[in-house]
Amino acid sequence: MVENESHFFTLSYYKEFISCLREAYHFTTFQEGKRIIGEVDRPLVIMRHDIDMNLEAASIISSLEKDLGIHSTYFFMARCPLYNLFSGSDTEQVKRILADGHHFGLHFDCALYENISTENFSYYILRECQLLEQFFDHPVEAISFHRPGHLELSGIELKNWPHTYEKVFLEKFRYFSDSRGIWAYGNPLESEAFSKRENLHILVHPVWWTKSAMSSYEKLISLIQEINFRLKQYVSENCQVWNEGKAEEKSR
Repeated sequence: MVENESHFFTLSYYKEFISCLREAYHFTTFQEGKRIIGEVDRPLVIMRHDIDMNLEAASIISSLEKDLGIHSTYFFMARCPLYNLFSGSDTEQVKRILADGHHFGLHFDCALYENISTENFSYYILRECQLLEQFFDHPVEAISFHRPGHLELSGIELKNWPHTYEKVFLEKFRYFSDSRGIWAYGNPLESEAFSKRENLHILVHPVWWTKSAMSSYEKLISLIQEINFRLKQYVSENCQVWNEGKAEEKSR
């Protein structure tokens, strides 16, 4: 992250960011936005969160958005090496986000399927959606794609869900993303699209938004430290061999 841009990715700035959007925009979802585009007297904004790494950061953003009176779509990975939707604490994080009134999406990792193609990927999406819907007793409302690689998705429409690569969300909305912890297409609030009140499609990764200003690399270091701490805590609470070994180390 460019040093003088780090303040753009703090939680305090995120509150200002959402407040500015609220003044001029109607917050909508992928399902609703597709249906009502051009039929409301205010421009539309779709807020989207792809949860690639950190459920705790997503929960913090969720509470902040609830307090500000807006709702976003949170896309969770069913198969993620850094969190587990079906473990006790992570399950509770997702339930809290849904209880805040946000919308449930699947973040589908295309790279996990060796022979996936645009002809067969709907089958694998359906399997993951059914898994999440049955476990959380909540409908999946939209799909976003992680590591789509060679797949050409803009012309594809899924039978049961809208997805973030559909042409309507890229052509009828101006797309902005905070990938890598920087605004890939400029800060939306400083854009020509915002000044002209064009429809906006904004992707925010909660992992980049922290209490204090840090570089993207520093945020990843902090995340890894948190994961290591939780891992050691879990092993300590569930494995006597670990505790005996640590006690033996101290006695040497």
